[in-house]
Amino acid sequence: MRGLNFISLAIFLVLTTLQEAWSHGDQPLSKIGIHKATVDLNHDAYVKASPSVLGLKEQTTEWVTLEYGSPKPSADDWIGVFSPANFNSSTCPQEKPTVYPPLLCSAPIKYQFANYSSPKYKDTGKGYLKLQLTNQRSDFSFALFSGGLSNPKLVAVSNQVAFANPNAPVYPRIAQGKQWNEVSPIFLFF
Repeated sequence: MRGLNFISLAIFLVLTTLQEAWSHGDQPLSKIGIHKATVDLNHDAYVKASPSVLGLKEQTTEWVTLEYGSPKPSADDWIGVFSPANFNSSTCPQEKPTVYPPLLCSAPIKYQFANYSSPKYKDTGKGYLKLQLTNQRSDFSFALFSGGLSNPKLVAVSNQVAFANPNAPVYPRIAQGKQWNEVSPIFLFF
């Protein structure tokens, strides 16, 4: 019996290790404490996205260039990509009184640290970044956050960027549901 318990424990440990290897650890977006996000807009901080219209040649993915700056740069600053572009509290659905809503109504679909392609960002407060976007059937905006991933502070929001044909058929995906904490599958048939 003791041998059987040892074998069961060994199998459990191997399966646990394999699960961790298969899943590659935590999903990167799960590291963002968006439920703790605060708004601290700074008039001297900025994010500029170009081009503002994507997919003019019927592409379903395209690169966007971001220029950004902050008067108080930090190694923890990061850029979040939001779709739909309007993610402020005015668009939040009415919450139940027993549920504490987030201060932002949406989480980013992608992010990158501000110093990723601009190693001197912390010294200069200026940076640039190229991000590839896939047609999400909605517009995009980009936000500069300070405070790291665990305590994000919204510092600046970019202009909106959209695909010329947002309804072009692309890939199956999930979308935000009726509540801030729900997702729904979307199936596209061609």
